[in-house]
Amino acid sequence: MKDANQVSVLLGVCIVPQIIAEIKAFFCDREEEAIKAFYSSVLYEKLHDPATGLWHLSPKTLAEIFLGEAKGEGLEFPEEQS
Repeated sequence: MKDANQVSVLLGVCIVPQIIAEIKAFFCDREEEAIKAFYSSVLYEKLHDPATGLWHLSPKTLAEIFLGEAKGEGLEFPEEQS
């Protein structure tokens, strides 16, 4: 498992920018609005916690989970593959 600092760097450099790129269209290409919405989401809170292991999901999958949350459908995480 990664520690909190490693996850924070991974999120900031690799994951979050790709998620924002994926979700921008939902916000009519208003990047600032997309960023604010993502950083205030329950998904982001859980993603930032290394214990959840969500950081290992692809940015596309995380964007789909976020969009479900933004549309009021709640958070649905994929089944772990073995």
